[in-house]
Amino acid sequence: MEKKVDVLYAEDDDKMASVVKKLLEDNEFHVRIACDGRRAWDIFQRSIPDLLLLDLEMPRKDGLEIVKLVRKVNKRVPIVFYSSYMNVEKELEAIKLGADDCIRKGCPMELLLEKLRSIYRRVIRDEGSPQIYFLSETTKFNAVVGLLVINGKNLLLKSMDSRLLHLLCVKMHEIASNDYLIRGLWGNYSYAEKGNALRKGISRLRDILEVDTALVVGNSFGEGYFLTLKGM
Repeated sequence: MEKKVDVLYAEDDDKMASVVKKLLEDNEFHVRIACDGRRAWDIFQRSIPDLLLLDLEMPRKDGLEIVKLVRKVNKRVPIVFYSSYMNVEKELEAIKLGADDCIRKGCPMELLLEKLRSIYRRVIRDEGSPQIYFLSETTKFNAVVGLLVINGKNLLLKSMDSRLLHLLCVKMHEIASNDYLIRGLWGNYSYAEKGNALRKGISRLRDILEVDTALVVGNSFGEGYFLTLKGM
């Protein structure tokens, strides 16, 4: 990295904050720690970071409150949740409010680094919107307008395909559970009711993305689906 990415990390667990700070700063990020939500908001207003990394459950203001405040004044800064308390409802609420990624604590640290590096690529490419996902060297997806660009060719996705790809992008390299995908697409339905429709949506997405042989839309039997790169 030519420029160290300035990360504001809101985390009330001192030990976790120290571990993540060391990991990131060993990999060419610069990290500022906020010990609670109100402190994070105060720091943000004084000096906007390149990236905002948030715990969900924090004293004084929780992560969802912070996203609401930030998105009222800044639509661009990337926001990533890193929390032990994520469930389907909270993940979908975070995405609805404008978060770009949701990562559960306990995942491999390499995954956290890869996601933040992906965010960094958005920052330096200056695309003007945080919800642009660089899926591979030749493919990017603008989740705001549903525009997929593969090998320089533009494809405006249908609403349902765009929403499905967005949900998978948020969970890039992780399993997106059936429940998460179904609720994100259709609301409070069960797999028994919408499983077939989900499978058809995944099949359409595979057909759309097959031109980029670096990308894989896979499934974990009985759990859900994932979007990743070959070899990861």
